[in-house]
Amino acid sequence: MNIAESHQELIDSLTQGDFVGPMERFYAEDVVMQTNNGKPSRGRDALVAAETEYVKGVRNFHGVDVLATAVDDEGAGNGTVFYEVEMRWEHVNNPKVDIRQSVVERWKDGKISEIRFYGDIEL
Repeated sequence: MNIAESHQELIDSLTQGDFVGPMERFYAEDVVMQTNNGKPSRGRDALVAAETEYVKGVRNFHGVDVLATAVDDEGAGNGTVFYEVEMRWEHVNNPKVDIRQSVVERWKDGKISEIRFYGDIEL
């Protein structure tokens, strides 16, 4: 499976409201995640644990819309995916979460080794 196909599988899961499954399947064990210029978070297990805890508070999921995608596939599961996305849900700590962000996924050996989110993201 090339990175465009893997990325699409990730997006398909997100549109179904599954935010944890794609992390377990597609994040490298030593993945680095960063939002804007915030402090990076490291490690798939820690990220999955934090996401699992967060989604426990999601009351209603209203959808994910991908607005644009670009893939730089270097082959062998390596490359970069850029995409713009809107996501909407309700959470016990925030009645209306409406995020529009740009995301950069850096893939290595078929897994996301680094993911960075850019935008006005308030959870």
